[in-house]
Amino acid sequence: MKKVIFISLFLLTACAPLTGPAQGLPSTLSPQSTVGLPPAYTPTPVSPPTVTPQPTPQIQLSAQNPGLLADHVGDLAHLKGATRYSIEVEVTFDSEMRTAVLDGWAQIQFKNQLDNPLHEIYLMLWPNDPQYQAAMVAGPVFIGDKVIDPKQELDGLALRIDLALPLEPGETIDLGLPFRIEVESMRPSAPRRFGITEGVLIAPTFYPLIPRIVDDEWDVRRAPPGGDTTNSEIALYQLHVTAPSSFDLVASGVEILNETIGDLQRLTYVTGPMRDVAIAVADFVDESRKVGDVTVTVWVLPDHADDLDTVLDSATLQMQLLGDLVGPYPYPELDIVDAPHAFGGIEYPGLVFVGTLGTHWVVEPTVHEVAHQWFYGLVGNDQISEPWLDEAAATYAEALYYEHALGSGRATGFLSDLRAIVRDHPDPTIPIGLPVGEYASDTDYAVFVYLKGALFFDALRGELGDRSFEKFLKAYYQQYQYGFASGSDFQDIAEETCRCDLQDLFDLWVYEGGVIPELEK
Repeated sequence: MKKVIFISLFLLTACAPLTGPAQGLPSTLSPQSTVGLPPAYTPTPVSPPTVTPQPTPQIQLSAQNPGLLADHVGDLAHLKGATRYSIEVEVTFDSEMRTAVLDGWAQIQFKNQLDNPLHEIYLMLWPNDPQYQAAMVAGPVFIGDKVIDPKQELDGLALRIDLALPLEPGETIDLGLPFRIEVESMRPSAPRRFGITEGVLIAPTFYPLIPRIVDDEWDVRRAPPGGDTTNSEIALYQLHVTAPSSFDLVASGVEILNETIGDLQRLTYVTGPMRDVAIAVADFVDESRKVGDVTVTVWVLPDHADDLDTVLDSATLQMQLLGDLVGPYPYPELDIVDAPHAFGGIEYPGLVFVGTLGTHWVVEPTVHEVAHQWFYGLVGNDQISEPWLDEAAATYAEALYYEHALGSGRATGFLSDLRAIVRDHPDPTIPIGLPVGEYASDTDYAVFVYLKGALFFDALRGELGDRSFEKFLKAYYQQYQYGFASGSDFQDIAEETCRCDLQDLFDLWVYEGGVIPELEK
């Protein structure tokens, strides 16, 4: 059985742990496999974007109301200082849909929420990361009547905008810039986060993104191979996407306008508070189902239409379960998109990609990625430095799904399989709380962050008891919804819930590691 698990590691990479085809065993998948990521994509030079200053739109807070369920519109009142994006983008394809170009304009309103002035602003161009089958250029930057040529850093992954005058605390700056992304097709043996795969364009974080500020410094760094890439604060988005009308267009957020312009369609979306957004373009078959007031829609290639009910069944049950156990999903929609070879699955707010449709591994990546709507989407964390906070939680959510869908015996079997894999590692004492780049190999990252991480959640549940564990999950969600939590924040909420000292438990599992009898051979 372990052989099946590690063969799946070799063949498929993913955010989500997957399940073996016949045995139903979890596999250890991260955005790397046991043989590592494929060679980094080396793009050809991108022609510069067309520099046409756009009129500055007023990005009104009230315009975001459709992006939230009625009971959650009031959340916007607490997010008046959030960065606001108005993004116009047109998607064009070559005649065989092997390449694409995204030409766009990003208008960004950013407020300095620090106690000290800012002398520069950074933008991340994530399509230039090696996990993206694309290349991006952006600029110049327009601020009022001034035109600024930003400075490239990190080989084009970041742009630094030096301000003529400092942005004082509480002040807002309005900047705009054109951008262009040239996209190529993925190879099945080289999965990516962004690209064209079997006739599907997947395009997450396709715009210049404001990074976080941590300890008064811009969080501008490369993402190590093996984990997720972006860390960004909650923001408010309005998207205007133009694409050929012969294709279906899917995006984070809620469609509020659909216009036809000749052979093109121009769709407008608002998102409510989301960390980042994604779009997908293809000829899909779709089906929807309601979970309370939330519409869950699954978009699949025609060859994968037989998986529609499986994905919908598992996704809607997981939505209902986590809404009850953790806290309400505040958005009117969730889209789940068929994206072959896009790892096993990749999460973005309001839209997730599942890369395994048409195989026997469908349920596990689906419920894992749905869980990320809560863990990272709504409750943020540093996915580079503390990936366990969202990946271990999402993997344990698979066990919770099994417990409620198939009974406690199935969940116990799932966790027993994880234990067997961790126990089989040469050093099962390694802690789950290391940054992505500090694990010795891709397999180590997957085994400890995902699998041992899920076992830590189960150990914490055992320490707290079922009722207190559920109370903890709710308190964690309520305290950090739309915010960022650290490992120490997570521990504080757990200790407040149980009114107990959990330092030894966290040191053993998360921070220091050590011998855990149940994980010893």
